[in-house]
Amino acid sequence: MDDWSKDVKQLLSVTLALLVSLILVVLLLFLMGEDLTSLTEALKYTFFNRFGLGYTLFYTTPLIFTGLSVALCFHAGLFNIGAEGQLLWGALSVVALAKAFPNLPAGLALPLAFSVSAIAGGIWGFLPGYFKARRGTHEVITTILLNFIALSCVNYFILYPFKNPESQSAETSVMPAGYQLHTLWFPTTPVNASLAVAIAIALAVYVFLFRTSFGFELRTMGQSPRAAVFSGVSLQKRTLAVFVMSGALAGLVATNDILGNEHKLIEGFSPGYGFTGIAVALLARNHPIGIIFSSFLFGSLQNFSRELEFFTQNISKDVSLIVQAVIIILVSTRDFWQRKKQI
Repeated sequence: MDDWSKDVKQLLSVTLALLVSLILVVLLLFLMGEDLTSLTEALKYTFFNRFGLGYTLFYTTPLIFTGLSVALCFHAGLFNIGAEGQLLWGALSVVALAKAFPNLPAGLALPLAFSVSAIAGGIWGFLPGYFKARRGTHEVITTILLNFIALSCVNYFILYPFKNPESQSAETSVMPAGYQLHTLWFPTTPVNASLAVAIAIALAVYVFLFRTSFGFELRTMGQSPRAAVFSGVSLQKRTLAVFVMSGALAGLVATNDILGNEHKLIEGFSPGYGFTGIAVALLARNHPIGIIFSSFLFGSLQNFSRELEFFTQNISKDVSLIVQAVIIILVSTRDFWQRKKQI
């Protein structure tokens, strides 16, 4: 009953945050000289149109991966701020695989691409795990710094070794047909089978965390490291393992954007999926199933702001960042006042 009431309160707080955010958007429209018609049109083409809903689901997919990546570390009492760098290496590894083996059939190329992107992200996740476990270096520092290293390295490969010689843009060549995921369910939109994979992985992470002894050890480690040590858990091994798994989840972002949409790696292809994943995980309270819905909310905001920019003259798509900030502030404020009452 207590858990149920907590879930209801969480749902009410999110609903209130959404209402306040919507009121804020209305005020911005009036201040910018726009009318409510643009708001209703943007909402219509975000949720009540096959084309708009397809794009919403497309934006949802990478956030499920990065939200799970962040949440997995949170459960172990660790912070992974490096999902952005891990997904970049995952994307580059897919391009490198296609360049090395261009003639593979789709039945072999696609499973290999999924595996390689996860492995590349996991390797990059191993680094902060090693520094944390072996050297005691704080993971927030290492993951943030590794983001910059990953960005510089990946941009180098895009601009030089893997550069498309036929394009003036900073992008790689188009990958062979065997590495291209076809769109599903919503024609003319980029939503693809990666969404189904993301949802399946979210369910698998739920089972892993709450139905296996390994997951129980990770959660024990997050809630009480001392109790975990007394029960025989090796904090060093678990730290390494959780960062590798977290990095692998982030690396899978490439399957949605690179395999399912652009079919090439473009400089700056990620609008900050790794950082938005932190907000997604926090809003879902790190629950793997909740992350699916939280990702849909943030994906909707991203698509809504894109539509709003199209239907207005004075509003930019950056309005989604304002709405995201308001939601996170309101939800976290509720937690703050609850703790204040307990004290």
